[in-house]
Amino acid sequence: MKFEYKILWIDNDLQSYIDNDSVRGIEEFLLEKGFEPIIEKVFDEANLDQFITKHTYDLIISDYNLNNTTGDVVIKQIRDEKHLDTEILFYTAQDSYMNNDQVIKNLAFKERLTFKVGRDGLFQKIEKVIDLTLKKLLELNATRGLITAATSELDVEIEEIVMQLVSMQNKSDKDLRQIVTDKVFTKMERTVNTFWGNYSNFQDYFPKIDAVKKWEILRYLLKPLKSKKQEINTFLENNKTYQDQVITIRNQFAHVKAVEENGVLKLKGKEDIEFDENKCIEIRKNLIAHKGYIEILRQILNDKTNNL
Repeated sequence: MKFEYKILWIDNDLQSYIDNDSVRGIEEFLLEKGFEPIIEKVFDEANLDQFITKHTYDLIISDYNLNNTTGDVVIKQIRDEKHLDTEILFYTAQDSYMNNDQVIKNLAFKERLTFKVGRDGLFQKIEKVIDLTLKKLLELNATRGLITAATSELDVEIEEIVMQLVSMQNKSDKDLRQIVTDKVFTKMERTVNTFWGNYSNFQDYFPKIDAVKKWEILRYLLKPLKSKKQEINTFLENNKTYQDQVITIRNQFAHVKAVEENGVLKLKGKEDIEFDENKCIEIRKNLIAHKGYIEILRQILNDKTNNL
């Protein structure tokens, strides 16, 4: 689910930013924007290579004057050797680097590069750079793609959990067919056997049914367990809004087109949706919340001490 915002932060004195809650402040800022913060912390620039090889990042933050190197060398490594075009923010207590010919040469023509001289106001500067990088993610079609991908991943999560519950509850295939028949088919369709002739078992036919019915079957299988574990009951309560906040949103974004009316960008389909940054933040926050609920549910079901 691409609602993660990944930062690589390089500083030999990074612990001080952890201790004064600056790192936590950036995490909270991203959460308020509807993104999951992932901040990789590099305390020793000698370890930098393993980080920039392992991941791609949305933003790299670095002290310019590190113990054994300087920012112009770091950016040369990132841009010229690793070919990463990630946005980079350097901060430094002094601006003497601007008088060094070699430094100027190393930095020449490097794009997506920001400097902050002095550490006062660094937190606010980081927020501004993050806002700039987020503008690309907030473009309408990109957001539609993110939402569609995120909700599809949640759909797969539900499939996997239902398979786990089926295994745990030892239901017969006849019982499982009846559940699907009751949840999926209309009264007339329940008399038709064609569907069952195409699939040999529950694992084959369950992924073929629509997302709402999968969700309903998940809740159906969980309800007998809520008396055994309060956390199951909590999940069911939190999960009640899943159809409106996940499935319906995915369907709305998948079946509309973007039009501009009087300067307002809207998604036009069977019903109009006004698109703005606040709406996208709300949607992302809801998707992140439901992802979290499902992760907790997985932990509960995988806990062998629960005796579910």
